[in-house]
Amino acid sequence: FKPLFLRIKQADSKRGGKKETEREKKKKILAARRKQLNIDHLNEDKLKDKITELHEWMTSLESDKFDHMERLKRQKYEVTTLRKRVEELSKL
Repeated sequence: FKPLFLRIKQADSKRGGKKETEREKKKKILAARRKQLNIDHLNEDKLKDKITELHEWMTSLESDKFDHMERLKRQKYEVTTLRKRVEELSKL
């Protein structure tokens, strides 16, 4: 039988350890996704092309984000509407 403070301390250390591993996982995933930007050897024209490429990629990501946010709004509205219908039907 352990004293209460020891059990609390152990529980806190377990949770802290879990958070740390989650952070480490996130860092590894982000490091794998992130592309290394090697622009030191590029001349002016190739650098402009690289800027254009990155801008188009960023614009595409923003567009996808907007589409997903709009879809989420629509789905939330549909869920709310359907819940109201269920409530109305359950009253009958």
